[in-house]
Amino acid sequence: MLYHRQTPRFLQPLAPDRLILRLKTRRSKKQRCWVVYEDKSLKTAPMYPYAFTPHYIYYQAEVKVSRPWQVYYYFRCQRGDNPPKYLLAEGINKENRPFFYRWTPEAIFSVPDWIYDAVFYQIFPDRFYNADPSNDPPGTEPWGGEPTRSNFFGGDLEGIRAKIPYLQFLGVNAIWLNPIFSSPSNHRYDTRDYLEIDPALGDKTSLRQLTESLHAAGMRLILDGVFNHTGTEFWAFRDVVARGEDSPYRDWYYFHGFPVQTEPIPNYACWWNIPSLPKLKATNPEVRRYLLEVGAYWLREAGTDGWRLDVPNEIEPSFWREFRAKIKGTKPDAYIVGEIWRDARFWLQGRYFDGVMNYLFRDLVLAYFACRRFKLSTLDFLLGLIRLRYPEPSNFALLNLLGSHDTARIITAFQEGLAAVPGHMGSYAEAVEHLRPALILQMTYPGAPLIYYGDEVGMTGGPDPGCRRTMVWDTDSWDVPLLNFYRRLISIRHRLAPLRRGLFQPLAVNDLEEVYLYARRLDKELAIIAINASDNPRVLEIEVDGLGWQDGEGWRDVLGGAWGNVEGGRIVLEVGPNYGAIICR
Repeated sequence: MLYHRQTPRFLQPLAPDRLILRLKTRRSKKQRCWVVYEDKSLKTAPMYPYAFTPHYIYYQAEVKVSRPWQVYYYFRCQRGDNPPKYLLAEGINKENRPFFYRWTPEAIFSVPDWIYDAVFYQIFPDRFYNADPSNDPPGTEPWGGEPTRSNFFGGDLEGIRAKIPYLQFLGVNAIWLNPIFSSPSNHRYDTRDYLEIDPALGDKTSLRQLTESLHAAGMRLILDGVFNHTGTEFWAFRDVVARGEDSPYRDWYYFHGFPVQTEPIPNYACWWNIPSLPKLKATNPEVRRYLLEVGAYWLREAGTDGWRLDVPNEIEPSFWREFRAKIKGTKPDAYIVGEIWRDARFWLQGRYFDGVMNYLFRDLVLAYFACRRFKLSTLDFLLGLIRLRYPEPSNFALLNLLGSHDTARIITAFQEGLAAVPGHMGSYAEAVEHLRPALILQMTYPGAPLIYYGDEVGMTGGPDPGCRRTMVWDTDSWDVPLLNFYRRLISIRHRLAPLRRGLFQPLAVNDLEEVYLYARRLDKELAIIAINASDNPRVLEIEVDGLGWQDGEGWRDVLGGAWGNVEGGRIVLEVGPNYGAIICR
């Protein structure tokens, strides 16, 4: 069976002269596939496996044409010495017309180029570093104390700027800040004023200086946009509380009556029925204009590089179309990422966001590496389904997180998961050991890795408020081997372009041995990743026949340090338990 349709799952234009073509075949005997396309003269491009399902293989090729905006093409597949099969527009092995496709600029979905190379670091400002005690809010507690949902520890923007050398040491090059706008809380998701920095963090000059310092260090900065709701101290809401129906802002929210009451039951719509978080009416043109101006204001005023958008699925999609146009019109390479916890196909079609927070990736990583809820082949299958759902540029713009301010810290999540697996205790040491192969996957998979502050030095904690402890700056308390492992993986990702920009190619999965092999392919460059998720060392024989490597050619594992030559079309190396290899020429 050969199957192809001109739908986004099988065909995606990337530029006037480039597009991705995919072909689905039955998952039976090994075969080779090519796409043959007209480019003044016929050219042939090899197709490589892109995703495996229980019954099918999706092959993929990236095609570059010399005549922009159109292409004729067909497919050829062959098993061994058997006669090849051809798929043309009207069927298999029929001598008829090839497929023809013409595209327009509107069909091209692109993401900011810098996002391909980004490794993100998420900072909860109040808990990162206190460099300016003079702006501490009343009642600020000593650093390192027990976090609650209401206490403050004095972290500020100047503290982040002071720790740029640490961020460089770690190797990250993009920062996401939780909300920094004026607010009465430590989390600042209850905005008081979107156009003012919270005085406990600094001011507009502080943000501008932070952005300039990050840019000078080769880093980007995105802010957290909370546009679904405000706090009750927001100026428009307070005006309605004071003036009731006479307020010019009475239609900025969803009021059910006047006067406004918050207790015992609020008479207005609020987020998750929390009275302190009244929901904004984004359908109101005045509200919409105000929020769109906020989005553009900080790009201009402070030189920031984009937005992470809080609960965007709870706002009318038409607003986000206007938001995208406003942001891209202000700063074309600004990055827009939405907090979508589930299937994000609707949001990633070029009209709304560049990417989303990839909680689906996190869920699958925890389900396999920490909880062993399914086989490794199932992990590969489910990751492949996610890749097939989204435009290929968006796959590279997803934030691949393992922990965040809304989840248990990743080591704690691994401890809890392993504690329920027979034969495991769920200790800290065991959790870190089993985290290693998950980190290798995170740092070598398509998309932008996201590190939640402190995870890299071994911080633990359950969900809010436990996951929001102050950053540990006492180096004697750091898990230095874990930190060095993060640093090594980040460094390797920066050094090897295929790990950042290369197309994904699954190679092999061995459920019994708990070994996962895949490649990242960028033009003629190739990196092979081997993950050993078992508690035992494995001797791997990696077939490289068909990957462009010849017998006698040298290879090296830049993660583990092994090296050798290809022999008999194979690379043979030993990988330690819960470890991996990253192999290149």
